[in-house]
Amino acid sequence: MKHLVLGASGFIGRNLIESILNNSQDELILFDKVETIFGREISAEQKKRCRIIKDNFQLSTNFEQLTAGIDTVYHLISTTLPNNSNQNIGMGLMDNVIVTASFLDACVKNGVKRVLFLSSGGTVYGVSAKMPLEETACNEPISGYGLQKITIEKLLYLYWYLYGLDYRIVRLSNPYGKYQKPNGIQGVMTTFVFRAMKGEPLYVYGDGLIIRDYIYIEDAIAAILNIAAYSGEYKVFNVGSGKGYSVNEIIKLIEMVLGKAVKVEYLDNRKADVPVNVLDITRYEQCFGQLIHVTLEQGIKKLYQYFAQLDCITPAEKV
Repeated sequence: MKHLVLGASGFIGRNLIESILNNSQDELILFDKVETIFGREISAEQKKRCRIIKDNFQLSTNFEQLTAGIDTVYHLISTTLPNNSNQNIGMGLMDNVIVTASFLDACVKNGVKRVLFLSSGGTVYGVSAKMPLEETACNEPISGYGLQKITIEKLLYLYWYLYGLDYRIVRLSNPYGKYQKPNGIQGVMTTFVFRAMKGEPLYVYGDGLIIRDYIYIEDAIAAILNIAAYSGEYKVFNVGSGKGYSVNEIIKLIEMVLGKAVKVEYLDNRKADVPVNVLDITRYEQCFGQLIHVTLEQGIKKLYQYFAQLDCITPAEKV
């Protein structure tokens, strides 16, 4: 089979590519605006099964050429992040929704078998009093990012209804782990572990009582691949741990794993942050069995070990 990965150089993209190459002989077309994609674990032989296309996800891109001969598309691209998506909502919709519609036209024309879209379990539901969130819950996003994601979900339904383009949607919670950049823009868990290891302060928006659902990247990728191959009745799946942890609880767990206290600075809260977000994963587990195999504590330890072997952490900072 031949797969197209949109957003191949990102955190999830790199882990997805690694898993596909390690567990199949499939070919991959890797699309991104940069060419730095492969991790250390990818062998020269595995790279021969990949072709990198460096380009931007935009209306001028030759999507017909890109999707020719493709069996499955993994749509992981977003030009915005949850934290900055309210700054120019219209532009975000143009860059993501309109361009995706153009891309789906090419998929239909070339007979692509399936599109797997990475949506957002953390933003498409908005503020809800009922937890955990089921896939059938109302979608009232309070960020441009969530609005983009749910609109693309509706687009996929429309293209399936009109043209028979098959699709699956993964509403992912908060993934963390290997290859995620600890730059403080996205990924609380990864950023906090990295900064704690370096002895730098952790910046918390609000009072630290915001509750989120976290999933280690290995579990997330396994779930994505299961859903991509699924032939049953469901089109949409929540993927998370099914459990919620406050930011303050996360900090205490990091301190326990690292064996040292960390510095914390509390900042003003952000309007785009919903107070509680925990996903119901019952549908997934009914179809595929147990979702979580890496606990939060184990995930933090794995993340610590990953950073410890990188040159960016000095021996003194690892203590």
